[in-house]
Amino acid sequence: MVDKPKGKTEILVDKFFDWCNKGRRTTKKKTSMQRRQVRIFKRRHPRIARTALVAACTLAVGLVVVGFATPKTVTVNIDDSVEVTSTTYETTSMRVDSFIENHEIDYVYGQDIIDVELYKGITDGLEINIKKAVQIPVNSDGVTQTANTLPVTTEELLNKLNITVGENDIVEPAMDKTLYKGDKVVVKRVTFGEVVEEVDVDYATRNVPDYSMTIGKTAVVQQGTIGKERQTYNVTYIDGVESERELINSETLVEKKDSITSYGMYMNFSAPAGLQYKEKISNVRAVSYHFSGNPKGSYGKPCTYGTVAVDPNVIPLGSLLYIEGYGYAIANDTGSSIKGNVVDVYMEDIRQCNKWGARTVNVYVIN
Repeated sequence: MVDKPKGKTEILVDKFFDWCNKGRRTTKKKTSMQRRQVRIFKRRHPRIARTALVAACTLAVGLVVVGFATPKTVTVNIDDSVEVTSTTYETTSMRVDSFIENHEIDYVYGQDIIDVELYKGITDGLEINIKKAVQIPVNSDGVTQTANTLPVTTEELLNKLNITVGENDIVEPAMDKTLYKGDKVVVKRVTFGEVVEEVDVDYATRNVPDYSMTIGKTAVVQQGTIGKERQTYNVTYIDGVESERELINSETLVEKKDSITSYGMYMNFSAPAGLQYKEKISNVRAVSYHFSGNPKGSYGKPCTYGTVAVDPNVIPLGSLLYIEGYGYAIANDTGSSIKGNVVDVYMEDIRQCNKWGARTVNVYVIN
């Protein structure tokens, strides 16, 4: 805010009387002889003297008015920290403060910096440089405040606002960065704590081979049970919200027990004594396979151990079979690659598939 300038009339009057007083003091000293002659002339010719005085004053006022009313060129450069905007004005203002007010120049007293005195007289070709204060939002401790400041570093602004930064706190942008228009300062408070939790510990499932069990079969040897642990963590918080944790201690409260499943690896290539069958198919190529999930075969049964895929032109779907080395099975599925004396035998574990591979066996059609 600047003081309201004097009106043009007041300025002209002040200028005129200043000029008159200055001239009077100067000439009084140098023209004492002439002034005595003038006094004599005024006493002898008073009318002519008054007329001459009025004419002289009128001429002086006219010269002052003409001189002050002539427009002057003024250039204003405004630096908002991002760019400098230059504007040229034609003005009849007499002082810088009245020029700023009359032309509505973007200048805020007490915040912005101007490189000329506000009460300086305007001269033709005058250049005025204004550095604008910038508004920087500062967020700290859940509160956002906006600071009006000239370009400063983050650290300088935080000190100005009496915001203390801890050794572990996070400040964005960096403390040594100079802030400009559009920047924002964020202070994130970092604290640490210790958390103790009791958690369940899941058991693992282990598969072990059993060479006394027929290949293709599996059996659960031990049921798994969940354990329990007391875990202690170092926790890092940012503005009160957990950001990361580090396990520093673990204490077992209840031991977990793994689930153990055995899978058969024994292959018996002889038919059971007294096996009753309707047909024996020799030299059948038996290929092992395994599917994850729970697929169903063409016959409608799930694909599990004891189901096989066949060529229905050789072995009808639904037939009960005995396959040497594999055991009893049901013809449950078909396949485009299964033609003639070929069967695919399902295994419960991929390691059983690797053990069996593909081999030639006898297949007995029981029913």
